[in-house]
Amino acid sequence: MSERQHFTIRVSASRLEKGLLAIPQKFKSLFPETRGPIAIFFDNEKDLNELTFQPYDPVVKENRVLGLARWFSARAVRKGDLVSITVEDQGRRRYRIALDRYVLELQELSARQGLKAAETEPEAERQLSLLAHVTRRRPRVVAKDELLRIASESVPAPRPTVLPGIAERHEVVPSAIRVLLRELHGGKCQLCSFTFEKSSGGPYFEVHHLDAHLGHHPRNLLVVCPNCHAQFEYASVTDFRWAFGWLVGVTINGKRLSVRQPLAVDSRLGTTIALVVLFTAIRVVKRLAE
Repeated sequence: MSERQHFTIRVSASRLEKGLLAIPQKFKSLFPETRGPIAIFFDNEKDLNELTFQPYDPVVKENRVLGLARWFSARAVRKGDLVSITVEDQGRRRYRIALDRYVLELQELSARQGLKAAETEPEAERQLSLLAHVTRRRPRVVAKDELLRIASESVPAPRPTVLPGIAERHEVVPSAIRVLLRELHGGKCQLCSFTFEKSSGGPYFEVHHLDAHLGHHPRNLLVVCPNCHAQFEYASVTDFRWAFGWLVGVTINGKRLSVRQPLAVDSRLGTTIALVVLFTAIRVVKRLAE
């Protein structure tokens, strides 16, 4: 057993209605032998709350932690939710009751905020790995979802200038965005799929701003190799083709090229699902009105 003993139980509908948790008999030794108050920390909180513990009762045939109705309501606890109970200090009758879903949501939010605030690529990589672990998804899937989320929650804005005037230089792409783009595309050019391994082991790639004066909105960025980047800067680039706001094709010096754009596919899927839900709702409303 670990220093702090811990176990998980699943909330049932009947216990939810009664505002209590049923403690399995095999864990009864972790609790007081007589009915009385116990001190509870909820989730990640530091304040103590006084609840009541009811030892095994032949009538109800279970051990119980009573007085949880308010917490159930505050956390919107549902039937089937997992709740973790940790023995903080058995001698002082102190325990922690945490809704697993709520704790994971907090961890996910923290990792997402950490990713956004990352000032270096190693830190952004660490936060992306943490976010993938918390959400139990592959890093590439997380990167795709995060880029789509950033794109939907923000609007293109002027690109900040670091050195104004004659030696004007625009702000570089934030570490978090670079890491997300690298993870999604594997560091491969979205036009020709070329990359090479750097001495550090990672793939080499550059990020091109479709509009140099706009900021780092995901729809304004492409992962490119040095050759394709130079062509965007100096060749004749025409016939931009878009799908759901994402660049999917372009003509360079008269040659039509496709742009590998998985984000456009997901945007289309999201739009399709939204339309299906909308049309279904309309049909339901019409039927109810008949």
